[in-house]
Amino acid sequence: MSADARAVVELASVSDVSKPHSVLHYLYVPDNDAANAIAAELRQGGFQTEERLGADGVSWLVLARHEIVPTEELLTAVRRWMGNLVAPYGGEYDGWEAEMSRRH
Repeated sequence: MSADARAVVELASVSDVSKPHSVLHYLYVPDNDAANAIAAELRQGGFQTEERLGADGVSWLVLARHEIVPTEELLTAVRRWMGNLVAPYGGEYDGWEAEMSRRH
């Protein structure tokens, strides 16, 4: 089972994964110029972005948010796309997290 599949199963234990969730993706790049370029590309893809200096005080974080129904297939595709997006900049895709929706 992939890491994305395990995460979706875990999310399903506390939230209704048949409904849209706000999902955050963490991308790290070496400098502000790269962060701005990545953020522009992500916004064209429908993501909301925030760019800031990372917690290490060296790398730049691009935090990307979108609303999706979380599935293993979709999250794996997004992971691959984002990894390919940051690779030319020497960046890293560092995973995702979803905000929980209430179960009814």
